[in-house]
Amino acid sequence: MKINLFKQYLPRKLFGRTILIFLLPIVLIETVVFIAFIQRHFEQVTSQMSDAFAYQVKYIIKNAVEETREPKYLSFYNMGKDFGLDVKTIQHEPTLRIKSLDIFDFSGRAFVNTMTKNFDNNIFFDFSKSRQITLIVSLDDRYLSINVPRGRISAANPHQLLVLMVFVSIFLVLLAIIVFRNQLKPLIKLAEVSEAFGKGQSLQFKPSGSDEVRRAGLAFIAMRSRIERQIEQRTQMLSGVSHDLRTPLTRLKLSLALLKNTNETKEMLADVNSMQSMLDEFLAFTKTESSEEVSLIDPVKFIKRIVKRNQRIFEKIELIIQNNQLKFEKLPLRKNIFERAIQNIIDNAINFGSRIVVKVERNKKYLLIKLEDNGPGIEPSDRATALKPFTRLDQSRNQNNHSGVGLGLSIALDTVRSHGGNLSLTKSNELGGLQVRIVIPM
Repeated sequence: MKINLFKQYLPRKLFGRTILIFLLPIVLIETVVFIAFIQRHFEQVTSQMSDAFAYQVKYIIKNAVEETREPKYLSFYNMGKDFGLDVKTIQHEPTLRIKSLDIFDFSGRAFVNTMTKNFDNNIFFDFSKSRQITLIVSLDDRYLSINVPRGRISAANPHQLLVLMVFVSIFLVLLAIIVFRNQLKPLIKLAEVSEAFGKGQSLQFKPSGSDEVRRAGLAFIAMRSRIERQIEQRTQMLSGVSHDLRTPLTRLKLSLALLKNTNETKEMLADVNSMQSMLDEFLAFTKTESSEEVSLIDPVKFIKRIVKRNQRIFEKIELIIQNNQLKFEKLPLRKNIFERAIQNIIDNAINFGSRIVVKVERNKKYLLIKLEDNGPGIEPSDRATALKPFTRLDQSRNQNNHSGVGLGLSIALDTVRSHGGNLSLTKSNELGGLQVRIVIPM
């Protein structure tokens, strides 16, 4: 559970994950160095320098108080001048013990802690000035004000190491981004070519990059060549079978036509016609991997034309365009084969229902086409079987009303998948019959 929760925050792309793998150790190392540097520089070093300064202040106070040759305020001033400090006496007690100390002023906090240990709580601090600290020490009858330069209690330019670390890290990350992008280009190209081949397009591809990526590219090219050869051999074989079967079927039809018109001859002629139909649909199924060129098609105009053509023979077919506020972009489709797939689904709906609704919906990532009818539908347990070739479900749809051989949905499914989409069967909530959902990625 915790692992899955962590995974959802990881980058989804390989480039992002690679940069994260490279960047995370750098950040961890810099964090450790930064903490160690702060611990040593802002606490230990500052504390040591503050201790030395505290001894100077104690020396000034001790000797100035014992001085009898001049006024006390001159004694403090002269003693402070010997140590390079601006020292004076004041009469009023400060209102705040620590004034204007920033939360990230680590050296200031170390200075306060060290001086408080040396002078108990009889000391006040003013950090309102950026380059110096005003230290006020309580005496018997007055207060001693000392202006301390920041350089006296901490090393100069403490930020140099941090700035250097940040700039080196940025340089390494930029260098890694350039290297990783060049390494990922062959993988991205391989993914594009593979996706295009899944949609029936054969793009040129030359393996490049590292040895592992080249091997994957060469394996893809070999696989694509084998698949293309198998498709070509299948098409040639079926074309030959079609040619060989059409001739005897034609002779049978002619022979039956010359016989007397009896019930037996009518049944035999019906069987021959059924065999002819089966042969035609079988050939159509095997040609779904067509060599037809892909072209950009407006999906709305495309579906409208198909629906309008079917309305001439079936009036109760309706088209609904959803999400009209989104612009329907043109899709790369093989027009003829995709039109045949849609027509197969509409033909099934016409045979099994009296009303058809076609819905087209545009999403940011995909195009959704729903074809619904008010027929008997298909049981959920039979829907996967219905998409298989040469399957006719007697229980859900009466095959006596349909002369097909069970290839309409198989052809449609194969065609949609060849375009990178998916086809599924569900129940129509609106009409109560079958709903065919076609999803095509944009």
